[in-house]
Amino acid sequence: MAFLIFYIAINITANVIKYFYSKKNKIKKGKKNNVHFGIENIANFTIGIGLLLTIISLFGVNPKELITSLTIVAAALAILSKEYIIDFLSGIYLSFSNTFEINDYVKIDNQKGKVVEINMLKVKILNDDDDTVIIPNSKVHYNEIINYTKRDARLMTVDFQIALKYISNIEELEKEIILSLEGFSDYIEPQSYNLRVVEMKMDYLEVKFQYTLISVDMDLQRKIRKKTIREVFNFISSKN
Repeated sequence: MAFLIFYIAINITANVIKYFYSKKNKIKKGKKNNVHFGIENIANFTIGIGLLLTIISLFGVNPKELITSLTIVAAALAILSKEYIIDFLSGIYLSFSNTFEINDYVKIDNQKGKVVEINMLKVKILNDDDDTVIIPNSKVHYNEIINYTKRDARLMTVDFQIALKYISNIEELEKEIILSLEGFSDYIEPQSYNLRVVEMKMDYLEVKFQYTLISVDMDLQRKIRKKTIREVFNFISSKN
């Protein structure tokens, strides 16, 4: 009974905090940002601790005495589960930081996509192939993060590699890509196309194609990206 009251109290408190936070920041009903996930993570963690103490007390063990006697064991477990603890602490930090937010388009390590969830241990992103990629919070924390949404949200980038044997003129490839995107011309700033070589390797080029949308539209950006990659493939095929 005591745990049920505790559970309800924590949930009510979390919901009240989220309500006033949303109201203050004019966040629409049903929408969530980092802080909402952070509040939920802390509430779930608190409920988990409460449940553990309740189970212990059912066996007639005084929680205070148990906690005192298990200090050394807890320290050992902390060492063994260091990655879990780092993931949890990193999750709390990410939840309340402005490094990135839900729906931001980011690059974490080698993964690019839209952030769809930040929980206690993992960050979930939806990549350009509509696959959900799950990244441990510790990896997110220790790796370089590029937040494309924090810059001009309309500026879009498509990165790809192309073997040197398939290209003799970079301008020719740029013209082919721009021509293939004529169907999207109403949604792209006309003078914003830019294809540039990022790095030249021994047998291939790392290339970046950029353009600026007239208005932000992530679904449209995904379609243009697929069209661009397909055109690069067609360009290479025509050279064989």
